[in-house]
Amino acid sequence: MANRKSETLLQRIADVNDHLSPKQSKIAQYVVKNYQKLAYCTLSELAQASKISDTTILRLVSALGYGGFPDFMFALRKEIEKNTDTNRIMGKFELKQEKYKFPEDTCQAIFDLEMQVLKETLAKADKEKHSTAVDLLLQAPSVTIVGFGANTYCSQALAYGLQVMRPNVKIIEQISATEGNTIQDVPEASACVAFSTPRYPKDTQFILEKIRQQRQTKIIGLSDSILSPIAPLCDIFFEIPIKYVTFSDPNAAFMAMIHSLLFGLYLRDPKNIKKRIKDYDSYTKEREYYLNDSLNLVEF
Repeated sequence: MANRKSETLLQRIADVNDHLSPKQSKIAQYVVKNYQKLAYCTLSELAQASKISDTTILRLVSALGYGGFPDFMFALRKEIEKNTDTNRIMGKFELKQEKYKFPEDTCQAIFDLEMQVLKETLAKADKEKHSTAVDLLLQAPSVTIVGFGANTYCSQALAYGLQVMRPNVKIIEQISATEGNTIQDVPEASACVAFSTPRYPKDTQFILEKIRQQRQTKIIGLSDSILSPIAPLCDIFFEIPIKYVTFSDPNAAFMAMIHSLLFGLYLRDPKNIKKRIKDYDSYTKEREYYLNDSLNLVEF
């Protein structure tokens, strides 16, 4: 037991398997055989898939030495990361020579790429997790948004929308003493949204690991794959299966997911958010911020 903290999930299962009840052993073996497919399953989903009760699963979690199901799932994602080939290459979008003629079809090719990623992202989107993420963004006392390098496109887009719709939204795009204070000052039960795309900025990882330790902050992650290094740190994870033709990130699906989260937030609390949008609109008109402020905002 003294070295339990350093053991992986599979090592813990091997150590205690002989002492488990038949039902606990059954779920343990199910996890061993299928853990790479279970990265973001819920307790009820795992119970349904394994045909074992929630209570038995939680007893196994306790027998393995984890404080709860979230800790167990964190260890499971770490196991996936550890046992995955780290030399994989960035997803490539095949530009078939028989389909495209360059440079004439440059625009068509990139739009085809973005639309393919949009379709695949929508197919992978989980409505329940999306709804949970929206509730978290609405109810959390503060929201910290993390994005470095090319991912600042996404972090700034989300921050702009959230800062209009709710208070206490901060963005981290570089590491300094200021960012350290931002993390230290995060209230309990806050939310964090993080963006990370290949080849995954180290600073993003560093910040998330610090945030993970802070006062039960929930992390919503958006990245290209469950094999992304941020995935094990996330409570809610959205997979955006981007593909590349060069080094530049395809961002259409990220922007669509951001838009959907903001619209979901609007629908959760329309009265208060409409007031905040109206206040924002009045402020920009007073400052004559836009060239044409006679255009009225669209209301749903």
